[in-house]
Amino acid sequence: MKSLLSLFTLTLLTATATHASTTTVQGNWGVDQINWQINTTEQGQTWTLQSGSTTKQLQIQNKDAATSTISSADGSTALNIAQSNSGTSVQGQLDGRTVDLAIEHTNNGTHWFKGVFKNHRPSLRIDVPTEERKEGRATGFFKNELADLYMIRKNDGYWFKGYMNGYWIDVAIKRSGNTYSLEGAYLSKKISLLATTDGSIDDVIEYLLLDMPVPNSDFLNLGSMEQAE
Repeated sequence: MKSLLSLFTLTLLTATATHASTTTVQGNWGVDQINWQINTTEQGQTWTLQSGSTTKQLQIQNKDAATSTISSADGSTALNIAQSNSGTSVQGQLDGRTVDLAIEHTNNGTHWFKGVFKNHRPSLRIDVPTEERKEGRATGFFKNELADLYMIRKNDGYWFKGYMNGYWIDVAIKRSGNTYSLEGAYLSKKISLLATTDGSIDDVIEYLLLDMPVPNSDFLNLGSMEQAE
């Protein structure tokens, strides 16, 4: 089995060789119509997220293979992210709220969250899916709300079921070529999205679960699991 540490090492060493790609996400989430676009280059990413009448723009800049910044057009987000084999640190502000987060990575595929995230103190553990462990799970508290979420690997994608941020999630993610469908309930609201990407869906899933992208890493090990299929 590839350990998560070796996967992070591979990701960090190859970050500068990222191929240009585009991801689009369209559909509905609750009453909002979704139209998202993520453009990826070697230098970073641009995110344009239109959700109903609200538009959010994020810029990710890769300083080097292990450090990056995330900023928003309205100035409410300014994050510095540093990654190593043993952990990730995230500092600054996200949506106008304080972030001073340390995420410890273990060699059995577990992330431990400590510190401050959006003015709250998370106590969160994420066991990501691996080749041997088909079922991942997030447990604890995130933004002071219950997290007990199963990430179940299926032949054609994933099934996310449980609670995150105190809200119910029951989403089937199905892959067909470079297209992914997301159907079900997310944060207690009906969701029906279609994502098309030249790469992996992991960036979108990380954003949905954590409120932010995690640059230059397959944080939930979803991309690696797709390659192993």
